[in-house]
Amino acid sequence: MNFLYTIVIFPLVQIIELCYIFVYRVFHNPGVALFGVSIAVSVLTLPLYLRAKKWQETERKLQKHLAPKIAKIKAVFKGDEQYMMLSTYYRQNHYHPIYAMRNTFGLLIQIPFFIAVYSFLSNLKALQGSPFLFIRDLGAPDALFSIGRGTIPINILPVAMTVINCISGAVYTKGLAIKDKVQIYGMAVIFLALLYNSPSGLVLYWTMNNIFSLLKNIVIKTKHAKKWIYGILFATAAFLDIYVMFLHDGYIVKRIVVFTFTSLVFFLPLFKRLYMYIIPKIHTRVSLYETALYKDYTFIFSILIIFMLAGIVIPGLLIVSSVSEFSFIEDESSPFVYVYYTIIQSAGLFLFWPCCIYFLFSKKIKIFLNYCISVLCIMALINVFIFPGNYGFLTSTMILSDPGSYRTNFKLIVINIVFLFLIVVILFFILTTRRRLIFFTVQIIISMSCFGLSFVNVVKIYDEYALIEKKNEKKILTPVYNLSKERENVVVIMLDRAISAFVPYIFAENKNVASLWIGFTWYPNCVSFGPFTIYGIPALTGGYEYTVLEMQDNPKALAEKHNEALLLLPIIFNKKGFITTITDPSWSNYAFAPDLSIFENYPYIHAENITASYTGYWLAEHSDIQVISVSNILKTRLERFSFFKMAPPVLRTFIYDRGDWLITNDREIREDKNELSLNALGKYAALDYLPEITKIDSETGTYTIIFNELTHDPFFLQAPFYIPENNITDKGTGKYADDPHYHVDVAAFLLLGKWFAFLKENNVYDNTRIIIVSDHGWNIPLTEENNIILPDGNYVTRYNALLMVKDFNADGILKSDYRFMTQADVPVLVLEGLVDNPLNPFTGKAVRTDKEGGVTITTSNKFYPTNHGKYGFNIGRNEWLHVRDNIFDPANWEKVKK
Repeated sequence: MNFLYTIVIFPLVQIIELCYIFVYRVFHNPGVALFGVSIAVSVLTLPLYLRAKKWQETERKLQKHLAPKIAKIKAVFKGDEQYMMLSTYYRQNHYHPIYAMRNTFGLLIQIPFFIAVYSFLSNLKALQGSPFLFIRDLGAPDALFSIGRGTIPINILPVAMTVINCISGAVYTKGLAIKDKVQIYGMAVIFLALLYNSPSGLVLYWTMNNIFSLLKNIVIKTKHAKKWIYGILFATAAFLDIYVMFLHDGYIVKRIVVFTFTSLVFFLPLFKRLYMYIIPKIHTRVSLYETALYKDYTFIFSILIIFMLAGIVIPGLLIVSSVSEFSFIEDESSPFVYVYYTIIQSAGLFLFWPCCIYFLFSKKIKIFLNYCISVLCIMALINVFIFPGNYGFLTSTMILSDPGSYRTNFKLIVINIVFLFLIVVILFFILTTRRRLIFFTVQIIISMSCFGLSFVNVVKIYDEYALIEKKNEKKILTPVYNLSKERENVVVIMLDRAISAFVPYIFAENKNVASLWIGFTWYPNCVSFGPFTIYGIPALTGGYEYTVLEMQDNPKALAEKHNEALLLLPIIFNKKGFITTITDPSWSNYAFAPDLSIFENYPYIHAENITASYTGYWLAEHSDIQVISVSNILKTRLERFSFFKMAPPVLRTFIYDRGDWLITNDREIREDKNELSLNALGKYAALDYLPEITKIDSETGTYTIIFNELTHDPFFLQAPFYIPENNITDKGTGKYADDPHYHVDVAAFLLLGKWFAFLKENNVYDNTRIIIVSDHGWNIPLTEENNIILPDGNYVTRYNALLMVKDFNADGILKSDYRFMTQADVPVLVLEGLVDNPLNPFTGKAVRTDKEGGVTITTSNKFYPTNHGKYGFNIGRNEWLHVRDNIFDPANWEKVKK
């Protein structure tokens, strides 16, 4: 049943959902949105309704013609003789009794739409508690009156719906046989019984649908039905255009796109005349029978290609890019589950319903549909493979890391529109000439290519999943980190995007932090070399030879230079007999999911990705926590991602929808409840379990570097201990308690404080040097000192990196050191007093500080490896700043060109 629902009903649910979202975003009223959905469904089903009406009229005329003779046969003959005579008579008149089903087609087409609407509106959270006109709650029965001293509620809307339905039926069946009238009135009674206790929003929709049906029946019976229909469409489009352009306050590009599409209604008569003019012209030049437009296989192959693109090719390419991220998610272990869902969803939308519609209509309509679907097919291919766009990486919850690029790249949008227009013209020339074999050959090649690409991706996914499955033993809290009681330990903890300016407020609010973070020195005057991880990590791990500017001058590949930086300190420490543990190294080998293969040739380095390893274990211990189901997100949004890739760049902003992918309930859920994702909890758990995954029995010195992103993705936590909760009742008393960035930073400090207490209990705190550092800051105004606008228009907090150091045997409360520091000082701080005259093992140069006179940093927003070249960053000449001494003094910043 789930399979049939997905194939038959789910495509209609998607269309209804898109209509609802469009109207709701325009008018911001769920009741008005229901009107919009009703109008949209009535308009979309109008061609089917007209086709059904034509079939019914044909059937009635035929039955009327056959009725006298059938009556005579039934009067004269009985039994088998009657059956034989009727069969012969039907055959002579090219009729079969099953054709009587055509009378019910008008009713049959309503059933899947009714189920789809019922499924969508019954689960629509936006209706719950929403009033509209005289209705108190669209999510509950209207109960406008009650009897028996208020004990028996009376729902008026279902009764009004039934009355309107009967009036519409009376208009529609005027002059028809009694059995036709019984069918209509019987259905009205059935709908009354089904919907009487349904949410008033659903009944309101169906009432409006009946009103539109009544108007439709009245209009169709007039002499100028087509003119009336066009007039109504014209008025609706004009109203929408005026409202969207002059009364709505949304994003102007979206408004222009909506205005453009709705304005096409004004030109419908022109399009029709053009079509009626062109078809005969083509026919005089070449017989339509000889063109690809006349052949059904043209349509079949076009929808087959679109189906393969949306259902297999695009999801396959996404999953094969990182099979591990799509494996072992909640109850679903195999990534093929998500491929299956996109396949059946796409099969319903691009195979089942297009075929149903196509084969219902006449050859003239088929020619038009053939051309449209062929154009859409080639457009989709061009958008996927020629205009793929670069939107950064896609998280497991289907959030793009760089969604803004589809808005800002106007040059790409214009080129794409011109390109697609040329395709429309070229395809018209090919499809209306005798070149059908050429087009058919192209379709065959494309189909085989899509199938081949899908097959290759499936094999790759299968092979990689098999390896992951072998390694995926149930995670328990086994030790990852190893420290020594007798020898020196050096620990570097990189908290991604941690905000330095929060430090004094965290210590002031949380006495636990102040009591556990003993011996630390905070360097507030610390600058990062760029606003994103890709620029900060090389300098942080490799020193001044790996700042952004130095990497630009280095002829090696960017990924190689990044890897060198990650390996530099482990190799140096190995020469001193230290062992290294490194977890979740950011952008290792320039892979979003850190590629640990770069450490394989170094047996003294233990590298492991642990970010998501303990999520399930943590949730088992905190069973009251509800999280966003990543599995369900992938099942519902992967197909939308396919739409996103197949659409022209100008429409991708609509489809992405700020990460909601045009799915209605997600945004309301986030507004009503604190959003907790498995991704965020995985980062939290990795810090929470630090005591459990740390053992203390190393016989040698140790170097440990921990990369953690808890501080990167802000969300609210429950104060005073800043723990994950679904319903936050206490945000704390700190100055920035209403800022989720502050919450995740406090949580990280508290969790690390718990680990520091563990180290003290095991007598390894004093012989451990600990450095806490961030790769960059974040562009938010904070204290007056930090509320400084730099020459690039950003706040200084964007480039203010967190840096805190606890040296061996350090003691006392938090100290502040306002010396000018950079994140490239970390390797020097790490090695100080442990390695004399350390040298870079890859270049032979000394590892030392190099900030006299200041440093040059980049302001570039290109934070994904594919935004850059192989050997250098794609940074503009004006995307550089020079800073010296006090970073909080605007006079010390200046724009420079490189």
